[in-house]
Amino acid sequence: MAQAGDTHPDTAPAEPAQPCSRRRLRRIGLWGGAALACAVAVGGLLVRHEPAFYRSRSPAAALDGEPPPGQATLGRRLMTKLSALHADFVRPGPWGAAITEAEINAWLATDLPRNHARLLPAGVADPRVAIASRRLRVGARVGGTMLGGVVALDVEVVLRAANQIGIVVVDARLGRLPLPRGPVTHEIARWIDSLGMATELRRLDGRTVLVVYIPTTHDAGATSHWLESLALEDGEVLMAGVTRAAAPRPEQR
Repeated sequence: MAQAGDTHPDTAPAEPAQPCSRRRLRRIGLWGGAALACAVAVGGLLVRHEPAFYRSRSPAAALDGEPPPGQATLGRRLMTKLSALHADFVRPGPWGAAITEAEINAWLATDLPRNHARLLPAGVADPRVAIASRRLRVGARVGGTMLGGVVALDVEVVLRAANQIGIVVVDARLGRLPLPRGPVTHEIARWIDSLGMATELRRLDGRTVLVVYIPTTHDAGATSHWLESLALEDGEVLMAGVTRAAAPRPEQR
């Protein structure tokens, strides 16, 4: 006869499993948090990577925060060349110019942020360029100081016909992370359209080509301007064209 307080083995209450489950969930949470933190850290390093061409073409600021005097001189040289080009461009006859990569980057570092900042899209700053044979590499900072990075585009540029430029986005990256070239190409087309030039996307030789049409004139029979030569060489852009006088109006009888 069983005494009070005796229990049979088959009727004893089971030990609660909740503490073990909680410990397992806590470990899973800790490992998941650590993996997420590592992913964020690695992603941040990839995004904040600066291409070598961009670093080498970003001038160091002087002690007062101003760019070195040589940069300002190169920037002014670019403006002098463009003023002379415009003077030849508006009158009938041939015109041309040779513009160096150093002059462009000096102007981008000095005059652009001071006097023409609205030319840049919102959130974009410190653009720089590198010029090679038929290639243009463009880099710019995007985003804030904490989550921002450098967007770098590798673009092929050729003159397909007079006043007709073909652009192919060969590579696009944010830091080390690749960006889809299709949306990048469409964004470039939208920006060029906003400047008053017509664009068209074509599929040529298995590649998406952005064709930019430079208007010769806005009025029928008026003076027309034709870009007939465009060459990208190592560190330099060479361009040449001709301005044709307006057709004479027929005499009224």
